Amino acid sequence: MQLNICQYSVSSNYNKRMIIIKLYDLVWRHKVKGYQIAEATGLSTATVSKLMQGENIDVKLSTINKLCKFFNCELSEIVEYVPDK
Repeated sequence: MQLNICQYSVSSNYNKRMIIIKLYDLVWRHKVKGYQIAEATGLSTATVSKLMQGENIDVKLSTINKLCKFFNCELSEIVEYVPDK
């Protein structure tokens, strides 16, 4: 079950697409706090908080890379692509 997901939509002449950031799931599974992620990765607590709350923000690849390193996980555990129907 996914809760609090960040959805980033890309508009163009083609179909809309959704990229979902699944940080809340990882935080829950690993039982860590947002401030712990921020301290360990060098990300701001505001960025981590926004991603955990599912706010619609642009996410840098370097941010996703830091999260993958912190959680020792694959990209697919953090990011999910869901095409619009």
